[in-house]
Amino acid sequence: MANGSTIRREHLADRLEFSPPAVLEGQATIFEMERDWRPLAGALLPTPLPSVKALLADFARYATEHRWSQKVHEPTARVLRVAATWLGAETVFREDEVRAMHRVCGGKGRIRGLVSFLDQRQQLVPSPPRRETGEAFVQRTIAACPPRISDELGTWVGVLRGTSRSHHRVTNYATLRRYLIYLATPLADWTTRYTTLRQVTEADVTAAVTAVKGPRAHERAVAVRSLFRALKHAKLVFVDPTRGLRITRQELLPTTLAPDRLAGLLETSSNPATRLVLALVALHATSGTELRNLVLSDVLLTRRHLLIRRPHYRHVVHLDDTTAALLHAWLRYRHQRWPRTVNSHLLVTQQTPNATDPVSADYVYRRLDPAGLTLRAVRADRILDEACETEDPVHLVRVFGISITTAMKYIHTAHPQRGGPIPP
Repeated sequence: MANGSTIRREHLADRLEFSPPAVLEGQATIFEMERDWRPLAGALLPTPLPSVKALLADFARYATEHRWSQKVHEPTARVLRVAATWLGAETVFREDEVRAMHRVCGGKGRIRGLVSFLDQRQQLVPSPPRRETGEAFVQRTIAACPPRISDELGTWVGVLRGTSRSHHRVTNYATLRRYLIYLATPLADWTTRYTTLRQVTEADVTAAVTAVKGPRAHERAVAVRSLFRALKHAKLVFVDPTRGLRITRQELLPTTLAPDRLAGLLETSSNPATRLVLALVALHATSGTELRNLVLSDVLLTRRHLLIRRPHYRHVVHLDDTTAALLHAWLRYRHQRWPRTVNSHLLVTQQTPNATDPVSADYVYRRLDPAGLTLRAVRADRILDEACETEDPVHLVRVFGISITTAMKYIHTAHPQRGGPIPP
């Protein structure tokens, strides 16, 4: 004879089997508003309609094809089930709303994969493009200034962003943010004494720059010069108060690493991606940005070349036996791990196979953490080691694709007795 708790469980199961849907199929939207999904964080969901079951089955096949583990698939499938149950399986979902549900449901799983799945089914309205890093800071800082100076700073930003200079390289907002940080103290002083930057004198500029020492003086000088040259270009000032400004930059020379710190570097990890990154940095002095931006079409296996795309030219890396073998190993692993990835970048992680974004900068730089080294130090050591073997800066330019100025810095560090101009 069944006890009371068993009867209650059977009754509850029967009731859930016929629970009504949360939204009627085809129900029109009266108006848009921000939804609060928090009550559904751990709620018992209604029985899915056949259309919702079909959508979840398609998503399960998608997860299997991309080799998702059950731990990754289940929380992501719950987000999809919540969305399809409350909004309808045929709905075109807003990306920001899907991401909001994901956060409410604990933030586990692979939300990028779900977004990619819905996008492939043409059931996604992508979120508006995010503002470039630093843009909000720049706008907020400028808005806090007095009206006329705020307008002049806005013109400066417009000039550097290329709105009034055709064929001028666009300055990114991260650089503008740094400039405003360097200018914070001078601007605070000038805005209390002047109503327009046109009133700033050469003595004001000199006092602002000489108030700090070392690299900070150079940084402030660069920012002040950028500001007033742009205003002169826009004809908002008649005389550039920075025209006589002279600041000597204290150059930091590269240093070598102890041999024992580099010994066995490749043995510090068994991960194919990490080993490839270590080889490209330690043997070919590839930078973190270059590693992130490498795409599969940059790999020329038959020629054993790797193409590094720079803003104005392309640098060819000639792969040695070790790097070529590690590249082959990574490509095999990449294909086995993510056979259906849509990401064309050479380096892919668990977060990026269903997106088109490169891996994060943090991912690349942390590859050297187990060895207790930094990417910048290992790269500098490789270039300096090559500079010790030659006094020809052009050789460094050809091997590493660096500028002639950077090459001369390494040559003078490796051969301090050398002086004079670059040889023809």
